Amino acid sequence: MDIFVGSIPFKLKEKDLRALFEKYGEVTSVKIVKDKVTRQNKGFGFVDMPDEDAVRNAIHELNGTELMGRTLEVGISEKKEAPKPKTNFKVNQQGKATGHFRGIGKGYDKRNKK
Repeated sequence: MDIFVGSIPFKLKEKDLRALFEKYGEVTSVKIVKDKVTRQNKGFGFVDMPDEDAVRNAIHELNGTELMGRTLEVGISEKKEAPKPKTNFKVNQQGKATGHFRGIGKGYDKRNKK
């Protein structure tokens, strides 16, 4: 199960976060989210643990505890749905494209030629 860990101290390393959660069971992976430009820790991360009982125990014990002057927020991670692709057109009841549909590539002429 994936665990969200918020309000992580900025100096905390992934190995330290792993050690914190390994007290409660096996840890599969640890990821602290960092800013792409500054490489600074953004203050939250994710921990993956396979055992549900260990996850519940870790969340219960660690949520609200203080670490390096910051109060940790620990909970089950909510999966974010992939965004739907944007379309520039809609299909009407007859199955024809309407809206901002511009055709199929370069050189497409939508006028009926006979």
